[in-house]
Amino acid sequence: MEHESFPHKLHEHPLSLIPDSAKQSDYYNSYCYGCGRYFIPGDATYGCSLRCGYHSLLHKECMEMPREIMHPIHPSHPLTLHDFGSRICAVCKEYVFGMIGYRCSQEGCDGLWIHLGCAGFLTDKQPLMYHQSHPHHQLRFSKRTRWCTFPCDACGATEKGDSYICTLCDYWIHESCALLPLSAHFPHHHPAHTLSLAFSLPSEYIKYEFDCGICSMTLPLRRWLYHCHLCRYIVHLNCATSTFDDENAIDGEKDVTKFPIAVDDMYEEIIKPFVRRESGKVLIPHDDQNKGGKYRFFGHPDHLLTFTTFSSSSSSSSQDRYKKDDDDDDDEDEFDIIPRSELTCDGCTLAIHEKKQTYGDGYESGYMSCEECKYFLHLSCFNLPLHIPSLPIHPLKDHSLRLQNVDGNLTDSKYCYICHAYTNGLYYSCTHEGCRFNLDIKCSSLPSTITHAAHPRHNYLEIVTSDYESFFCVNCYSFISSTVGQYKCNSCRFSVCGACVMLPATNKHRLENHMLWLTYDARFNHPGEFYCSSCEQQMDPRSWMYYCRDCDQSFHPECFPATSGEYRNIKYGTKQYVISIHDHPLRFQIISNKKRCDQCHEDSYDRPGFQCASCFFVVGVECGVKCLGDA
Repeated sequence: MEHESFPHKLHEHPLSLIPDSAKQSDYYNSYCYGCGRYFIPGDATYGCSLRCGYHSLLHKECMEMPREIMHPIHPSHPLTLHDFGSRICAVCKEYVFGMIGYRCSQEGCDGLWIHLGCAGFLTDKQPLMYHQSHPHHQLRFSKRTRWCTFPCDACGATEKGDSYICTLCDYWIHESCALLPLSAHFPHHHPAHTLSLAFSLPSEYIKYEFDCGICSMTLPLRRWLYHCHLCRYIVHLNCATSTFDDENAIDGEKDVTKFPIAVDDMYEEIIKPFVRRESGKVLIPHDDQNKGGKYRFFGHPDHLLTFTTFSSSSSSSSQDRYKKDDDDDDDEDEFDIIPRSELTCDGCTLAIHEKKQTYGDGYESGYMSCEECKYFLHLSCFNLPLHIPSLPIHPLKDHSLRLQNVDGNLTDSKYCYICHAYTNGLYYSCTHEGCRFNLDIKCSSLPSTITHAAHPRHNYLEIVTSDYESFFCVNCYSFISSTVGQYKCNSCRFSVCGACVMLPATNKHRLENHMLWLTYDARFNHPGEFYCSSCEQQMDPRSWMYYCRDCDQSFHPECFPATSGEYRNIKYGTKQYVISIHDHPLRFQIISNKKRCDQCHEDSYDRPGFQCASCFFVVGVECGVKCLGDA
């Protein structure tokens, strides 16, 4: 390209590309003789390489301007390219000298001059425009770029091209942005409704710090955006017209765990696969050992455990309350789970269910139990490894984990650093000096790669850690520490913490008739505000919530303390307790029928405690345990 030369009307010698090294000398002028802009490194500039005394240089686009044009300000005659000299431009009315421009040479019109910058007003362009984004002044069309490499006031990009400029306010937008429709339908991203163009970020999106609904990146305050009034859905201009997510469609052939998971499915979906990964197999005691076979378990040192088959327990008089419903005998669906009421694992604190056997599904025929203490374990929880070198969710070097047991399931509990809930079951504790990291069995079982219904646009979410990059959960907005893994999309900025990943797929409120689904798009077709029906606090419309669209009832996940709140990993059980200050037996559960403890009168509502099934008597955990000791 450096050897190409082009003839030009303004000089007798052909003009050729001048390298940056030559432009740095004092021989050539430092500004373009066409548009008057100063050159910056990398600009393609043309001049006379013969050093004949012609010191002027031209941008490539200025050199390529046509010799003759038609202009809307003077439609009767063509304008031809000339040396401008010192003239007043008929378009911008500014005094211009030392540049080239266009003039009309017809008789009676001599003296009408337009400098090269304003000559961009060709007949197929609108020379002046009123635009709603800048209502105070007219915008002028310009075929040149801005004087400086400033970003477009609409999209923020700095690409060169035709533009509209306000010469009074230094306001500049691409022509393509100026011609964007005020409303448009983007079925690829938001098929339900058309999106409206906004010239700055609307205030309702600032309050809850909305990100782009497509790329999950920050939305600038003073750039144009498309949004849906009904759904609180908002995207960048460029993202609205993009189709890049097709390249990252989920590959259905890869076998990964799909979240969210229903509580009743967590054992099958994450704990059993975890034990297989870590232990290689699950020990299933032989049937001939069931009669007299006893098994030691570190978490229950006082008694030996017995392997109890589902068939034997359903016919055993000592397990009558765990019998399955007779109606299930005729169910032909191989994937049905037969509920066994109130039988709860003391390891993972999940219910123990009998699952009908299917080929290759790792069928478990029973569970471990201690009849004296009513202590029960899933078979996989019984086979949990006692020591693990590392876990995906806590992948630090030299941070191994040891299986631990809570000393007393009524008075003691451990805080899980992943789901931020307390557990009175088994848990893993980090052995590294100074690291107090604990996590319950469900969180310990989290796989390294998942898919999640909250992010269907791209493929898999993988656990990553970073010592230098900050991540914030897309739902709870909490900072994700570098010591804890988080699930990160490999195609965008989407990150979600382990606590939100572990939220169950469904919930049921005691005052709500319908099943509530964990919802990420409740704001769609819902222009009003959201208020939690439990705590009555206003909710972020983007937040994940348990929502019933039929009733328009929404709940914070933490407002279900026993299932998705801080007490989700507490085993309550069926044991009844007798205390000295009350005539009826009490049951350990979440207190729901009274606000204050009848002993200390402290607020105990929606917290673990002892509640009477026959009347409205309740006591908190501390008061109840103290009374048990006095009984």
